[in-house]
Amino acid sequence: MGEKKVLILIVFVMAYGLAATTFTASQLPPTCNGNEGLLTFCGPYCGNIQPNPTSDCCKSAASVFQRAMASGQGIRDLCNCLRAAVPFLNFKETKLISLPDACGIKLSFSMPLCVLGPGP
Repeated sequence: MGEKKVLILIVFVMAYGLAATTFTASQLPPTCNGNEGLLTFCGPYCGNIQPNPTSDCCKSAASVFQRAMASGQGIRDLCNCLRAAVPFLNFKETKLISLPDACGIKLSFSMPLCVLGPGP
């Protein structure tokens, strides 16, 4: 009986996490186009629901960061997207900033400056 209660609690927490990080494309700025995987798969980690990012989160993050680092405009677009999405999705800034390190991704730009600063 105790196992069922734990399982129900886990399912509830996961459902709440998905609901808390759900968004529609129309609610995100145009600069978030192509970043939906990062915002979706990394939601439970960046929302402080899971202690570590999942492999899907890290794969999505690596793809988004790689595409962004291809150009200065890509970095600006990603940073603008993250600054707009963080409050809406209830992401913890510290978790988002720690995401590249948690996934073993090397960046050519400053993630704290990207998320918190006026520009990359």
